[in-house]
Amino acid sequence: MDALDKQRWIALSPLLDELLDLEGPDRARRLAEIRAGDVAMAEHLEALLARDEALNEDAFLEQPAAESLQGPIPSAVPPLDFRGESLGPYELERELGQGGMGAVWLASRADGRFEGQVAVKFLKSGLFGKGDSGRFEREGQILARLSHPNIARLLDAGVHNGHQPYLVLEYVDGLPIDRYCQINALDVESRIKLFLDVLAAVAHAHSRLILHRDLKPSNILVTHDGQVKLLDFGIAKLLDDATQSGMATELTQRAGSAFTPQYAAPEQVQQADVTTATDVYALGVLLYQLLGGRHPTADDTQTHLDRLRAVVELVPKRLSDVARDQLDPVIARQSKLLKGDLDTIVSKALKKRPAERYANAESMAVDLRHWLAHEPITARPDTRFYVLRRFVRRHRLSVAASSLAVLAMMSLTGISVLQARRAERAEHQAQERRQQAEDLLSYMLGEFADKLRPVGRLELLDSVGSKALTYLAQDQDATPMERLQRAKALTVIGEVRVSKRNLKEALEPLTAARKLLEGLPPSDALTGEWRKAQGAAAFWVGHAHYYSRELDKATEAWLAYRDAEQAWVDVEPKNREALIELSYAYNSLGTARLETADLEGALDHFKRSITYKREAVASADPKDMGVRGDLADSLSWLGTTYFMKGQTRAAETMFSEATAVIAGVRSFAPGDGAWAYREAFMRRWRAEALFRLAKRPEAIQEARTSVELLRALHAQDPANAQWWLNLILSQVAALDFEWQALSSSDRLSRVNQVRTQIEQFSKAKPASNPRLLEAWGRWSVLLAKTLAVQGDVAGAMKVLNDEADSENSMKSVALPDLRSVSIYVETRLQLIALARAHPDALGSVDLPLRCKEIDDITVKIPAAIGVHRLITQAWVEAQSCLGRGQREETRRAAEWLARDRSLESPT
Repeated sequence: MDALDKQRWIALSPLLDELLDLEGPDRARRLAEIRAGDVAMAEHLEALLARDEALNEDAFLEQPAAESLQGPIPSAVPPLDFRGESLGPYELERELGQGGMGAVWLASRADGRFEGQVAVKFLKSGLFGKGDSGRFEREGQILARLSHPNIARLLDAGVHNGHQPYLVLEYVDGLPIDRYCQINALDVESRIKLFLDVLAAVAHAHSRLILHRDLKPSNILVTHDGQVKLLDFGIAKLLDDATQSGMATELTQRAGSAFTPQYAAPEQVQQADVTTATDVYALGVLLYQLLGGRHPTADDTQTHLDRLRAVVELVPKRLSDVARDQLDPVIARQSKLLKGDLDTIVSKALKKRPAERYANAESMAVDLRHWLAHEPITARPDTRFYVLRRFVRRHRLSVAASSLAVLAMMSLTGISVLQARRAERAEHQAQERRQQAEDLLSYMLGEFADKLRPVGRLELLDSVGSKALTYLAQDQDATPMERLQRAKALTVIGEVRVSKRNLKEALEPLTAARKLLEGLPPSDALTGEWRKAQGAAAFWVGHAHYYSRELDKATEAWLAYRDAEQAWVDVEPKNREALIELSYAYNSLGTARLETADLEGALDHFKRSITYKREAVASADPKDMGVRGDLADSLSWLGTTYFMKGQTRAAETMFSEATAVIAGVRSFAPGDGAWAYREAFMRRWRAEALFRLAKRPEAIQEARTSVELLRALHAQDPANAQWWLNLILSQVAALDFEWQALSSSDRLSRVNQVRTQIEQFSKAKPASNPRLLEAWGRWSVLLAKTLAVQGDVAGAMKVLNDEADSENSMKSVALPDLRSVSIYVETRLQLIALARAHPDALGSVDLPLRCKEIDDITVKIPAAIGVHRLITQAWVEAQSCLGRGQREETRRAAEWLARDRSLESPT
């Protein structure tokens, strides 16, 4: 081939590969496009394609497809059918597809050593030199040890019948990565996390001196469960090792191997040396497509030669600008997130000169991981302004940390020191700086905090607040407005610390805030803001004590919260914000009453809260989701209290209304996880009430709906402990309701599944949690029931006895809330019932001890006797076990228990 032929082949080769990957109408359409730009090129390609089809029959592509452009063109023949034939231990089943490098068949292991499917790729013999079959087999064995979870493993390689090379690969059933992202409507963060798996696979191979050189979506599949699998890794090495003389290493070789034009780097198009940076360029093209929705240089109207020229010469448009104009709603909606660092990362990967790109896949991955963590990337200078801005933006991209916010943070870091050092300066300068500080604090701990609060990222303000704490607490010479602003800032600091469960530390700023706001509002104009701020500080003080289980102190703080908001309502009785705040105060007081088993007090407070919230809803915009969601919360709390009282019909009514309200709210925000969680939580409580009312089918349906909602949420955010734990509790409830209809094997299988999930949660979230204790207790009761029905009464008693002696049970004693106590007594109640039915199976169970434990725990919550069915039932059984069954109070409680379950308690 002369020099002109070689130049012609450089253009022909990638086009031939592209056409071989197409079939039928798609191949014809692409040929027509090529013909429109270059008739001679199209004719050469048609000749090559015809020769390739003929070679399919002649010794299964033993000769190179492009051996010559001369001579007659054989007529096309149908492809060979290998169905049912064997290749060593593999039995071929069906062809999966054909491409530029050969044909791929699905096969199964036929020697019985293991079950499973593999993909067998028959390579065109002309792709490697004559007499090199031994080298091919040796290299195949080496590459078979290339092991990474995101690489479809090369299991074997060899030459069949002395001339036909083949590869045995892990079979992957999945979608190309671009289609997977589009079909699942993945957001920017999810696409980058998926892409990081691709980078991990490429980096693994780079570390073993192996390039891919043909990275493209069709070679990167994502399975149905979201696992990335990179295909065809190492095949280029096999081909090159069979043809290269050994003068060049794998990481720096001539780019003569076949490549896909759309993903080729400039050095591949120009037939220059390739390095790890060559793969980086293809990765940059792929990331540009995943995030921007189009190719960085290719245009559908270009000819093939124009496209190759664009790879070498055209600088791509900025990623964020391209994404903004895309039809894909996910890409267009999140184009703003691409500005800045992602623009820089992709641009660096697509540099024309290899030396200016990331050196390898791992370097690119480092910057993407920094972007996800909102840390500085290496592809741009680490200026102080840039580093601080990345710190402010942290984990949630919806928080827009503006330049003003960054400047505010920079100013706040030393604000108290600056104020002290400059006290001697002129009065007008001190006043000016103080006003500036007030404005900055007002923004950082006011407007900026409001942006952070909905996405749960208030901890970003912790360091700022800590440095400003001393300054904020000062009230000398402060005007009423300055006192108000400082108190608001201190309250935000306290809120941050409560959310982080730094409860003792939270009281310092909150106490200072309350001191700044002591007394009546300084003017009529400030009444609303003043009372709201007073209530907010008291509210968070109450929460700090509530989480510390200091319920008396929590109640005291929440009473102050109520008084402040009541004073506001007295002045402005139609102010909707004042009514909402007052309703919050009563709801908080109700939760404290419920925790201490003061059910009558809880009922009164929740009813008051609902009254004020209904009044606020009446004047609210139909799309105001917040106040409606809060109404649903109070309805749910009231339903819980009714349920605890034994008024099951009233409880079910409240849960039904709460569920309907939340469903209405979700219609305006179907993708909001917080609202979905509330609906799931309320449906579980409604299921409990329906089950108590003997409406088993409805209870099962509600429980299953709750499980489905929570399962979707858990998949969305596996780290959210609240969603995960409530998923477990809903699964326990559903199993409890379905238990009677299940077979023995299904019961035991489901019980074991629940145990596994509880253990996984316990390992991931080891801190004590009352609801985790509830899950363990309910699981123990279900396991005991299952064993008892199977005839293993002794085993059932042991399960209950072990639970009674467990650390979980001991922790429940220290928790005064009724749900923890309920589980504590339920295990013992079930044990008493089994002992009465099977006295011979007691074994080492100390039944009087268990009865006394019930008696002792109910003394701590005397208000629950006669009003909470489960605890009352356990108490009656314990009194009988202890020989006290004839006492008047026991008799009255037993009479109440004998009544219909939905009736109110006589107490």
